[in-house]
Amino acid sequence: MDTRLSCLIWGIIGVVFGLLALLFPGLLLPTFYGMFLLLAGLAIAVFLFLAITSKGDESPFWFGLSAVLLVMIVLSFLVQLVVEIIFLLIIAGIAFYNGFTDVTLALTHPKTKYILIPGMFIAGSILFAGLLLYFPTLSDNLILVILGNFAFVFGLVSILLGVYQKKSPIPNLMDGKWTTKDKTCEYHKPEGKK
Repeated sequence: MDTRLSCLIWGIIGVVFGLLALLFPGLLLPTFYGMFLLLAGLAIAVFLFLAITSKGDESPFWFGLSAVLLVMIVLSFLVQLVVEIIFLLIIAGIAFYNGFTDVTLALTHPKTKYILIPGMFIAGSILFAGLLLYFPTLSDNLILVILGNFAFVFGLVSILLGVYQKKSPIPNLMDGKWTTKDKTCEYHKPEGKK
């Protein structure tokens, strides 16, 4: 996927998740629990299908995976809040990793990331302090507010990077020569070959 498009997509996802986490923190955790149950149910169905259709030596592995997921679902009914928070942290970790790699890939000057990334954390911390100062009731769902706050700030920065990112060059396949977007590499067709 193109870096520009990836920055825009992950930025929009981060802004939407951040706004939902900041505006409706009480509704977001049950929604994530429902998503966990849905994904775990689908995974059990896929694992059972693979266990039935696989060869004899692979079948116990897929049955074992589906049994582990079934035990996780049963345990999730007992400790629902823990499962909600763990699932939320897994999703936030994946989004943070993807957003961080997109930000570092989108920057054309390698030293800029040492300014931009701490700047995002500082802006997120200032926004978080301001939100807690003016809306003290947000401290009831502190984990969601922290994740939503930083997702919102990182999403905005990712959208801005995606908007201001130059489009990648399209290689001219007729002459075999093109230059990368930061003008560091140039590829030529070898002489004498057609």
